[in-house]
Amino acid sequence: MLKRLAIFNFLSVILSIALNFLAQTGQINGKTIGEISDKYQNLFTPANYAFSIWGLIFTGLLVFSSFMLYQAFSNGKYTDFIKNTSGWFIVTNIAMSGWIVAWLYEYIGLSVIFMFLILIKLLKIILNNDMEKWDAPIQTIAFYWWPICLFSGWISVAVIANMASYLSKIGWDGAIFSEVEWTVIMIGVATIINLLMIHLRNMREYAAVGIWALVAIYVRHQGPEELIAKTALGGAILLFLNISYHAFINRKTNPVYRLLHGQKL
Repeated sequence: MLKRLAIFNFLSVILSIALNFLAQTGQINGKTIGEISDKYQNLFTPANYAFSIWGLIFTGLLVFSSFMLYQAFSNGKYTDFIKNTSGWFIVTNIAMSGWIVAWLYEYIGLSVIFMFLILIKLLKIILNNDMEKWDAPIQTIAFYWWPICLFSGWISVAVIANMASYLSKIGWDGAIFSEVEWTVIMIGVATIINLLMIHLRNMREYAAVGIWALVAIYVRHQGPEELIAKTALGGAILLFLNISYHAFINRKTNPVYRLLHGQKL
């Protein structure tokens, strides 16, 4: 059972990457993800370079699923994560594939549902494995925790952006707030979520992705929309300071610190 689960986890990553490649080359419905994003652009959308993080995320997921295969077929010491992940990671990648198709066919409302499903399943994986809440060996941290942290950190930002795109499509006028004011509110929500992940879950890597996104929002809006730009920059600085402080007070559990001090990893 463990081996089959590891195989399907790996194949689900390959499926997600393959569909993403087809999407980026316009081979699905003759459009790319970026073209649809531009069509339903909103003020929360970061500068285009921010999306290059998918390269790091997919690399991490390949390492993640490959390590699972290695552990399952070599009777390794780190198979508990595979058991606790169960089929949730497979569902996550299937939902990601569903999001790509829904997005490219401009079913934006359906894409929002897929995006929430991805986030929910990633959070389920985090909770099932009690990630970042115990002093794990370096192999678990590097090959299991970090890829999921990066993935879930970006998805938490993408959920907000996806919702904003859907509201843009249906022509929502913002009710009592202007588009700029709503964007500032969304930046505040994203910042608070990341602060909670730092201090309640010790997931600094998750919040580092939040910094990446907020800086990209700042870069996009610097000049034309100073309020948005300054709010995003302020959120990024706040997250950086909290990550730094949290890392300092918990430095003795850091794998690099332990390695330098001759402690067992």
